[in-house]
Amino acid sequence: MKRVMVLSVLFLWGLFSGCMKYPVVGSYYNKEVLIGTADHRPFSGTSYFQIDGRSRKLHCEGNSYATYAPLFTLSGAGYGGEGELKCDDGRIFKVDWAALSWGTGYAVGRDQHGDRLTVVYGMNESDAENFLQKELPVILKRRD
Repeated sequence: MKRVMVLSVLFLWGLFSGCMKYPVVGSYYNKEVLIGTADHRPFSGTSYFQIDGRSRKLHCEGNSYATYAPLFTLSGAGYGGEGELKCDDGRIFKVDWAALSWGTGYAVGRDQHGDRLTVVYGMNESDAENFLQKELPVILKRRD
């Protein structure tokens, strides 16, 4: 019995300390399409983002961390946090993110010039595009 418990704890530790990779799709200032990945570490509540511009040679990367966790959620919705993305053209985006489920969410931020970055993670490209067109304007209206 004790051996099963130790193995279970080790299995869960490995599961939650590992890294999960999610696709990222978004836009910068509604002009540049952004594609990338988010490497999420559930145990620490941190993520590492890498995104690239589709038409320009823009590359941004940075880290985020959780700042809010709901008291109880089965779906994963409600978690939130912030982060910073540094781009190779000198822009630095301060972003806020929110989870829609355990594996999906969005992030919104602005650079030092006030230009907006929006990204969705954990969705395929067509679902992300749909979310960015339909749901994100409502979210942005609440934020501004």
